[in-house]
Amino acid sequence: TAIGRVFVNDLDDWDTSDKLFYWDEVENPRFKLDDSSGMVTMRRGAREGRYKLRFKIYDRKHAQESYANMSVTVKHISYEAIVNSGSIRLVGMTDEDFIRIWNYRTQNIFKSKLERFRDKLAELLNIDKKNVDVFSVQMKQKSPPITDVRFSARNAFFFKAVQLNGVVLLHKDEIEQTVGINITMVNIDECLAENADCNGSCTSIMEVQTNPSLVNANKTALVGVQIKSTAECMCSAREYKQQQTCKSHPCLNGGRCSDSKSG
Repeated sequence: TAIGRVFVNDLDDWDTSDKLFYWDEVENPRFKLDDSSGMVTMRRGAREGRYKLRFKIYDRKHAQESYANMSVTVKHISYEAIVNSGSIRLVGMTDEDFIRIWNYRTQNIFKSKLERFRDKLAELLNIDKKNVDVFSVQMKQKSPPITDVRFSARNAFFFKAVQLNGVVLLHKDEIEQTVGINITMVNIDECLAENADCNGSCTSIMEVQTNPSLVNANKTALVGVQIKSTAECMCSAREYKQQQTCKSHPCLNGGRCSDSKSG
């Protein structure tokens, strides 16, 4: 899984054709480095935790060497967190802008809108910030930019989606002002967004994809859960277009799933 590119603190950082990237001293066996692009890939089996990586960069054009540090945080997002997640749709903001922490023109670091949103949600729920996860940030549309954000929160147990969306909806104006975002929808519903002509029977379907999504904002990156959200003309209470299997991990709280001929 690609997790981001080695950041080089110069104004032509995006021009990698004249640079070569190396591990500084010891290579971490959990990660792989592309020496021409500087892209770092996490190998299968990397455990939860924080990893400190250090690289050496050689600029062939200027015959200069520099060094870069990368901090990687790996966190497990459970299926229970996903099914109980809240969601918001932002207008006028790209996925990169939502996670960005660096102004390359002024060379200043600032708190990202993602972190501000986490802080505010933790405050409103009266829980520790570490119990709030923003696990998916995906660009829905490029022009004008529309970005979908999905998040979960827990205390002793996970908050239900209706609770999370309710808190955000109740404090929408406050969140927008504090974080600096424009929320156009709380609880993403593709039936409303797409104006699906389904004669009254429409269901917004959320599918978890096997491949993660990467948002790379130069000095920071987010590898999150990729969600496919679509509108289907069906009533979710009585219709099933796809056979249900244990591969989707439907059981929670220690429940066991068993496949049968009927699903």
